[in-house]
Amino acid sequence: MKFTSVSASLALLVSMVSAARVPNADTPTFYLVSSSQTAGSNLLPLRINGGSGGYSTLKGTGPIGQFYFYQGHLVALDPNGSTSTYRPNIGRVLGSTGCSTYGNLGFVQGSSSNKCAKYDGFQIQVDPENGQLGSRLTVDFTGAFYSCGAGEDVVYKVNPNDGPSGCNRIDLWTVPVSPVNP
Repeated sequence: MKFTSVSASLALLVSMVSAARVPNADTPTFYLVSSSQTAGSNLLPLRINGGSGGYSTLKGTGPIGQFYFYQGHLVALDPNGSTSTYRPNIGRVLGSTGCSTYGNLGFVQGSSSNKCAKYDGFQIQVDPENGQLGSRLTVDFTGAFYSCGAGEDVVYKVNPNDGPSGCNRIDLWTVPVSPVNP
């Protein structure tokens, strides 16, 4: 799918909702929705778990994430409604030369037992063609996200040839959450 078609679809979604806001948050609450040139990975919401190893996925039965930035850090609301939040991580793999440059995107409460997990560097970058269409999730403004396998697990790779093969490159775009009580 061409970028202009995705942009038009996202613009329509944005025009249909106004954003909800968590008190003291840096941003309004948003969903992360995939865009891809592969039809199967296009316009799917990010689920905070439900993928391989409990990591994030685009398909499955895991809860669709609602996200915001707080004090400069990306967080996800607890889908069960508690005040606890989830923080993102890249589940990098420890190898003989150190931590890998790829890993599954996941969300945890507290910390992970993975010594190579990366928790920092998550940012949103405004669409350079039209800032009103939303922003794209990045990690340290390098690398990219990929949809891998039948479950469309979300994997971050610094280089396209890192990690699992047969994956489709995706972008994760912000789409505002509509307030419950407008």
